[in-house]
Amino acid sequence: MAKKMTKKERALAAIKFKTVDKIPSSYRGLPNLSVRLNRYFGFEEPENLLKNYKRLIDALGADFYASGSKICKFTTYTARYTGPEPQKPYIKDHANYYQLGANSLFGEGGKGETSMDYDVVADPPLSNLEKASDLKDGFLTERLSLFNFRYFDNKYGSNDLNYEKIIGSSDEFICTGNLAHLFMICWALRGYEQFLMDIAFNIKFAQKLINEVAAFTIEYTKKELQDYGNAVEYFGTADDVAGQYGMLFSPDIFKKYFLPHYKELISIVKSHNVIFSWHCCGSVHKVMPMMIDAGIDVFDVVQTSAKDMELDNIYRLYGRDVCIHGGMDVQNLLVFKTPLEIRQEVKKVKDLWGNRGGVILAPSHEALPETPIENIISLYKELNKL
Repeated sequence: MAKKMTKKERALAAIKFKTVDKIPSSYRGLPNLSVRLNRYFGFEEPENLLKNYKRLIDALGADFYASGSKICKFTTYTARYTGPEPQKPYIKDHANYYQLGANSLFGEGGKGETSMDYDVVADPPLSNLEKASDLKDGFLTERLSLFNFRYFDNKYGSNDLNYEKIIGSSDEFICTGNLAHLFMICWALRGYEQFLMDIAFNIKFAQKLINEVAAFTIEYTKKELQDYGNAVEYFGTADDVAGQYGMLFSPDIFKKYFLPHYKELISIVKSHNVIFSWHCCGSVHKVMPMMIDAGIDVFDVVQTSAKDMELDNIYRLYGRDVCIHGGMDVQNLLVFKTPLEIRQEVKKVKDLWGNRGGVILAPSHEALPETPIENIISLYKELNKL
């Protein structure tokens, strides 16, 4: 039996495929689900997620409160942006694409406690361009002047969670990874359908845009880690290049145009001894081996409801090569199944991975507002059962 570990020791052991005292875990849920859970546990000011996030994970028995791509949501930091703010009707989006000149609008869905707010990329600024030559060389890297890299600000504006206060913490990781979504930034600037059309029919334009985005991302990351690489512990990025049934475009395109940039980015991050986590929804089998070979440490979010992404298959294919973070399906399992079925899925994870490391159990994305509270509780109760 392994000795009792701190939360961070447990997660680091799992990432490095070392023996753990128990499988580490994180909670992640959309705001209204977290508010419902805060009310269920009787916390004061349940709408104040920053105030209550530690209480919530302690009540659930989870190790961390994660976002879609960072193992610790509220201890995520970015260089200080000093550029223009979005003008109405546009808003600041959760991924900070507005800092690159992309536009987003406010959206909402559902009713009451199960409603959700979200941002929608709109009116892409590059949508009317036709040829690669229409793209100005360095149009993104020139925006690096809009960032003050001497400051490393909490993404959620918390002074209480200043990164210097988190250094040496046994239960929080200092996370970063701002503006490192190569494919997703391309379509935020160009338009989703238009960029996929570019990949299919206007590859010179697509290639130049990919290269411009990558040049910005790599230089931004270099500057951020140059000043704060000694403090940063976890670099989480996201790029949803796959859908429910497979890749959104050819794996050969990914290999030729995206992978070389990812290899450089991963090399930069890991030269600072920082964990590299890559989030991708969907059925990502066609490119996952490439990313594992490129050096990712963590595969996030493991959407088990997508084609051939069942836990058994994930373990068989990657269970000894990359640590997974996620795996508890938010589309069907957590929303529609019973607590008994939730417990059975958790038991499957424990049977497959055991205490050998390689997994940080969590919802396969931020859990939906309509998720039954008893299902969330059952997940962690079963995981923590001896």
